Amino acid sequence: MGKFNNIKAILFDLDGTLFETAPELAEAVNLMLKDLEMAELKTNEIKRFIGRGAENLIKQSIEVSSKKDPTPVFANAEKLFAHYYSLISANSLMYEGVEKSIIDLKAKDFLLGCVTNKPAIYTEALMNHSRLSDFMDIIVSGDTTEKKKPDPLPILHALNQLNIEPKDAIMVGDSVVDIEAGFEAGTYIFTVPYGYQFGESIISDKVDYAMSNFSELTQIIN
Repeated sequence: MGKFNNIKAILFDLDGTLFETAPELAEAVNLMLKDLEMAELKTNEIKRFIGRGAENLIKQSIEVSSKKDPTPVFANAEKLFAHYYSLISANSLMYEGVEKSIIDLKAKDFLLGCVTNKPAIYTEALMNHSRLSDFMDIIVSGDTTEKKKPDPLPILHALNQLNIEPKDAIMVGDSVVDIEAGFEAGTYIFTVPYGYQFGESIISDKVDYAMSNFSELTQIIN
């Protein structure tokens, strides 16, 4: 564990890492599909589309539901989804151990940040409602930078704002999107044992530590 002794900043993905957002996202998607007179999907189907941004979630859900190109109805679908999700986005619950671990890490003077592909309007609603934003030094949402994860730009932007080198930081996530972004940015990469993986394995040589639970994070650094 010696290589984690000089960590100064820890960045977290949001959906599937800090919060279990699938129930609210699935509800909003199905209300959208219902208004579009399309078949509703099971939550487990919708979960496969979480993590690559709202646009991807909407388009994939429409395509699977209707078996048609989502492009002609996307603009209307996006408005419907935004309406429904804005009403319930802040209701998502943190995973077990997240809140206490974040408080403990902050007390140890780590710089903390959230780097998510989620649009800022939903990120801010959820982080503010849960008060988790009180402990974050930086929040980078899906529309903060020109590119989203798995591009490293959002992570590098966060670290630049914190004035921290990638070698002194950890990216904590639940999917290949976080793994690829962290690897390209040059941070250490930790994974959680739950979340939304798009059916892709997160067992990878690029991962520096696969946690068995979130609370383990406070025990294995510094």
